[in-house]
Amino acid sequence: MPKLEPGQWAFVTGASSGIGECFAYELAKKGVNLILLGRDPQALERVTMGVEQESKVRFETLHCDLTRELDRAVSILQEFDVDLLVNNAGIGVYGEFLAADFSRYREMIGLNIVALTELSFHAGKRMIEKGQGGIINIGSLAGFFPLSNFAVYAATKAYVYSLSLALWAEWRKHNVHVLYVAPGSTETKFFERSRNGARRPKGSPGVMKPEDVVREAILAYERNRIICIPGWRNRLLPFFGRRFFPDWMVAWFAKRYH
Repeated sequence: MPKLEPGQWAFVTGASSGIGECFAYELAKKGVNLILLGRDPQALERVTMGVEQESKVRFETLHCDLTRELDRAVSILQEFDVDLLVNNAGIGVYGEFLAADFSRYREMIGLNIVALTELSFHAGKRMIEKGQGGIINIGSLAGFFPLSNFAVYAATKAYVYSLSLALWAEWRKHNVHVLYVAPGSTETKFFERSRNGARRPKGSPGVMKPEDVVREAILAYERNRIICIPGWRNRLLPFFGRRFFPDWMVAWFAKRYH
């Protein structure tokens, strides 16, 4: 049974805002030391100041763009005896497939798939050698469905879902746990960034606070769960969607009404 304990080390990507920032605060409350990675140096500094004010954990920060400096991140990861890897960094592109410049898809695949996979490879190898550890991969509800207008993003998260469950099955005998977390709509900057700055409509139903997503994820990890879908409304979507509707119908529905 995985357990987060004081003195352990966690490596958190995408830690400068949103879900990654909340992981930093929640893990610090448990006494877990932190390596925080983010692209925005000012936001990352704000997070570390908050961690420093609320706890006495040790922490390191790494200003790094995983799509361009992945080798540097791997090098830092290997310098520490990391007990938990939180693969949170990710981006999305909303709109019809041919409407975006392909460079944006290349960047998304590099971050959502390549960086996550390589960090998992190196962290997992070390954890298996010492016989303990864990990885929390932040996916999305989109990973369960073929979503028109979110085609590449949903596909990257489907990859993360498949990889996470496969690694869980391979590594459980080594006492290394892998958890896939599938948040739905969350109060982060993801909505605006994926839609070129368009703001989420006020009063949008079912939007969760990132703090609640992270608390559920940590609880699921410590309870040895394999999949965590934060929020009871969100849990209904894969259950009914996959149970009663074929994938082609989900894709058609998403295109027609989204």
